Amino acid sequence: SNMKCILLRYFNPIGAHPSAEIGELPNGIPNNLLPFVTQTAIGIRERLRVFGNDYDTPDGSCIRDYINVVDLAKAHVNAVARLLENRNKKNIEAFNLGTGRGVSVLEIIRTFEKATGVNVPYEIAPRRDGDITQVWADTALAWGYRFNSDSVQLSTVMDHIAEVDPRFRYTGTSMVSDINFVMNGDTLGITPGNWWSHYLNGTTSAGMMQWMHNGDFSRWADPAAGVLTDSVYHDDWGGWWEYIYVYPQTIHPVSEPAPTSATITSDEIEYWIGEGENQLVFVVNWADTALAWGYRFADDSVMLGNVMDDIAEADPRFSYSGSGLVNDIYYVEEGDTLAITPGNWWEHLLNGYSSMGMSQWMHNGDFSRWADPAAGIAVDSFYYEGWGWVYTYVYPQRIHSVSDPNTEGPFCGIVGTEGCEAINYADNRIKAWATGCTVVRGSRNVSDPDAAPVDYGTEEAGIGPASDNTMNAVSLGDGGMATLTFEYPITNGEGYDFVVYENSFDDYFLELAFVEVSSDGETFVRFPATSLTQTHTQIGSIGQVDATFINNLAGKYRVGWGTPFDLEELRDSANLDINNITHVRVIDVVGSIDPQYGSYDAFGHLVNDPFPTISYSGGFDLEGVGVLNQNITGIEDVSESSMKLYPNPANNRAHLTIAPQANRNEAVLYDVTGRKVVAYTVEAGATGIELNTSTLANGVYMLRLGSEVMKLIVKH
Repeated sequence: SNMKCILLRYFNPIGAHPSAEIGELPNGIPNNLLPFVTQTAIGIRERLRVFGNDYDTPDGSCIRDYINVVDLAKAHVNAVARLLENRNKKNIEAFNLGTGRGVSVLEIIRTFEKATGVNVPYEIAPRRDGDITQVWADTALAWGYRFNSDSVQLSTVMDHIAEVDPRFRYTGTSMVSDINFVMNGDTLGITPGNWWSHYLNGTTSAGMMQWMHNGDFSRWADPAAGVLTDSVYHDDWGGWWEYIYVYPQTIHPVSEPAPTSATITSDEIEYWIGEGENQLVFVVNWADTALAWGYRFADDSVMLGNVMDDIAEADPRFSYSGSGLVNDIYYVEEGDTLAITPGNWWEHLLNGYSSMGMSQWMHNGDFSRWADPAAGIAVDSFYYEGWGWVYTYVYPQRIHSVSDPNTEGPFCGIVGTEGCEAINYADNRIKAWATGCTVVRGSRNVSDPDAAPVDYGTEEAGIGPASDNTMNAVSLGDGGMATLTFEYPITNGEGYDFVVYENSFDDYFLELAFVEVSSDGETFVRFPATSLTQTHTQIGSIGQVDATFINNLAGKYRVGWGTPFDLEELRDSANLDINNITHVRVIDVVGSIDPQYGSYDAFGHLVNDPFPTISYSGGFDLEGVGVLNQNITGIEDVSESSMKLYPNPANNRAHLTIAPQANRNEAVLYDVTGRKVVAYTVEAGATGIELNTSTLANGVYMLRLGSEVMKLIVKH
């Protein structure tokens, strides 16, 4: 059949039109709660009867979903439009008309009293037969999220959804305070007194810090929407009950949001210019970047041209050309320039409406936006005789506040500045260099699936001393890595313990890398890196990075000067012996601010560095790793020895061949700290013994027999 219909399931309509021309005025005895409340408030009824206060609800009274009658009417209009515009998914569709939030009878009474200032007398009556404890519309909504990396943190997913869907928002950082969905003036939020629980594939998870993978199913849930199926008592944290819920509601995929212009509040502005009690927000929408400044002024009004002049004077990154008309607006940061799309023109909007541009007078609270139409979405058009077609645009890009250009980051800066901790390659504190290097090359451009791997340099460039020659390096490429080994382990000594060198030709073109260490060659622990570089503008292929905004990232300094690392920072790491570091791994940071490709620091910030560096030498360029504190333990290896040990490295067993012993002797195995681990008996006349290494931990050991010493490496 070609017949189409939509079924609308009402919950509890209440209220009236704001004009008060229509509303609830029932004849006889009302069938709904709110007329009883209003009639009691004006004295028609002596008191309101509340049927039951012993239900399993927060205040004991029944819970219902109350929807305003105007919203109910709008739903009918939307349903008819859906059918006429053929937007229905099936011939017969059913929708619940409710807010998705339950409200108790006593809450309605208290809210009415608070809004009107009129006391509503009520009494508790016995329960009525057939009354259900709780009922409200099932509002469960779903978004899809695609990504290219192996994993993505839940907070990143939510940030990205909030950026592209203005209906979705949340509050909180590591813990979620509330999640909201706003549409047609209605807001979904947590049931008062409840909390949000997160489930990953049906199991309680780490919430915002949870890492997500391909195919995962993530659910935030208000327990008020759930059915309690079990409870478990835990003895830790002073004792607490865990309640197990299932959520049977139908999940509805959200529709693509209608495009609207993004906004930013004055509370989100980081950089203010001018003085006075009045203020406005000044925004520029380039093709793919929207930035905002705050402007304060004392007079009742200020001309837009004066606002722009003051911003240009205070912020060297901002400039414009033109006088009565704007020819172009520029923003220059870290070597990259934002400007109009060739062939386009700048449009000025004041509080969302086209304005007079430079000669426009601005007032307190105004929102000023210059926009390149390439950044917009055309939502309407009009034809004017003599002018042609005129298009109306919205600008949905997320708006970022610019930072104060006069502010440095919290970390030490470039070589030669006060507090700089860079270590020169010729520093006599360096005791040794890496003796082995294995490289896994990354792509020249990870965002291009057809891009070839980088191929500059060889693994030998990572071995031995670094230098001040920019050509002496091996390139890792996007996400590539180098694993380095050493003659003797690195140990946690006083101050920094090792230093990583990159070949940057100056103090600002910084290609960064994460650094990890291992004491067994298998389990690696990453130093907690920090990047506070802005993420609203991509640093281009030859862009600049401010060293004061990065920490614990290799590549912070120019060629010949290395980034030092202190093993003490990893003291509490599991499966890591910080006094016996045998491997250092350097992993290129993919510096894209696109969440699909970019790398994140230890605190969930995207790391912004030059991207893409489309070249055979792209990515981090390793020059060497120097050792400041090494663990020799006073035992020296003997180059010419009558002992032979094989296999070495050993797994479960090793065979020691020796010259015949005149007397019974003892072969003693020491770890790198000099502690005796095990002793093996060597009988007189013996020419060899078997060593059981199956119970030894992975690592480097020294075997002493008489005056001879050999190194033994155990790797299971």
